[in-house]
Amino acid sequence: MAGTVTELKQQAIDFAQGFVDASGMDLHVAVTKEEPEGITMAFGGSDARLFIGKGGQCLDALQYLTTLAVLRRSNTKLHITYDADNYRLRRENTLLRMAEELAEQVIATGQEAVLDPMTPAERRIVHQALVDRPGVRTYSEGEEPDRYLVIAPMMEE
Repeated sequence: MAGTVTELKQQAIDFAQGFVDASGMDLHVAVTKEEPEGITMAFGGSDARLFIGKGGQCLDALQYLTTLAVLRRSNTKLHITYDADNYRLRRENTLLRMAEELAEQVIATGQEAVLDPMTPAERRIVHQALVDRPGVRTYSEGEEPDRYLVIAPMMEE
C-alpha cells in the first residue's frame, strides 16, 4: 500500500505506538513536530532516557526500522525523526558549542581539527553552524559509518 503522506505519517505513529506497547517499558509517544515531508515523534516516560542508547543509536535504529516498515512499498519521501528525553536538542546544542570552540582553536592555531565519526545529521549540524564562519571551512571524509568531519583553516587567496 503506497499511501498519501498523511497516511504514511499515521502509519509511522502507529508503528511507534506498537513498539511502545510491546516494549513493556514506561514509555509513551507523541508527535512533537509535523512538516509537509516529515514527522518528529518523542518518547517520554520514566524509561525514555534508557531508550536513547549510546550516541542515540537506539533512536537511530528505530527510526531506520520505522522508515523501512512505513515506506517499503511507497515512492513517497517522508523523513521520520525520533527523540527521547530531549536528546536531539541536547546533542545539537553540544555540537554547536563544540563547533564554535573548535573553529576558534583552528583560527588561533592554523591547524585542522578532526572530529570523531558522526551520523550524517550530526555532520550537517556542524557544517551548517560554520558555513558562514569567517576563517574556517568544513568538509567530510571517510566512509559510513566512520565518516567524520574536518574543520580547517580557510586558505588565503
